[in-house]
Amino acid sequence: MRVALVLNGAAGALLGRPPEAVAARLQQILADAGHEPRAAVAEGPALCRALDAAVASEAEAILVGGGDGTIIAAAERLLPENRAGPGRPLGILPMGTANLLARDLGIPLSPEAALPALLAGATRRIDVALVNDRIFLNSSLPGIAPRMVHQRERMRHDPGPMKWLRLVRFFFRGFDHGPRLHVVLQADGRPVRLITRTLAITNNPLAEGFAALHSRVALDGGTLGVYAARIDRRLDLWRLIARIVAGTWQHDPAAAALAARRVNVVSRRARLWVANDGENHLLATPLRYRILAKALTVMVPRADPDKPDTPE
Repeated sequence: MRVALVLNGAAGALLGRPPEAVAARLQQILADAGHEPRAAVAEGPALCRALDAAVASEAEAILVGGGDGTIIAAAERLLPENRAGPGRPLGILPMGTANLLARDLGIPLSPEAALPALLAGATRRIDVALVNDRIFLNSSLPGIAPRMVHQRERMRHDPGPMKWLRLVRFFFRGFDHGPRLHVVLQADGRPVRLITRTLAITNNPLAEGFAALHSRVALDGGTLGVYAARIDRRLDLWRLIARIVAGTWQHDPAAAALAARRVNVVSRRARLWVANDGENHLLATPLRYRILAKALTVMVPRADPDKPDTPE
């Protein structure tokens, strides 16, 4: 099988590691498995050109290594409405900080372990969510989240665990002093007025249970999850955090949750900053959210290696 391999040389997992050496190792894994790899390592504008070249090539599968933002860039190019040629599956090699989609798909979080698992796996189709003209695969976050993303990027090369403590401190300061969102949610036509500092729209609703804050019930349910925190006091925030740890946060009175196929976020502001899977965008209001059902084909490991998967 002809395989295009594209790695983001600036991915978080590659900090301190030579990207070319990682690419060579992955190429060797592909060659040993009998595949024909063509690899590229790039970052910035060159990464977009490398993704374009991979999609335009005769590769039968596109393997992409990077964080959630890199995976979005690849997914955009592989959507049926954007591609000119035949559909190819996207293989995700986790190299970011959170790797949320990879976790939901059961992909090992080391690229060297993920690659053999994907090659021996199957394909499945998952939903893609859209806000205005921007796609996201995990979540879209107006409110305090874009500030957190900006601060995280400023601290990207800071050494040691202290940067995470500083980021937590920044988060609490934002909740105490950050601006509030005054919005009207139109969820499948039902208006809901909200005043909140944080809002989350997820590609399919989130699961409940211990440590399941970023896990989703399904990836192909065709429904958006909508979540907001109504927090006026620091005590409310601490209680909500405790329930997040316990896995009961969706039942907290400070948390508002609903599900819908289409959601509009109406604001008095002409534009709002939104963090889509860790990438900031300044978008015109109203923010219009919808689902593209089963629009993206991805490679996944087999749930049971002894039991063959049924092809789609």
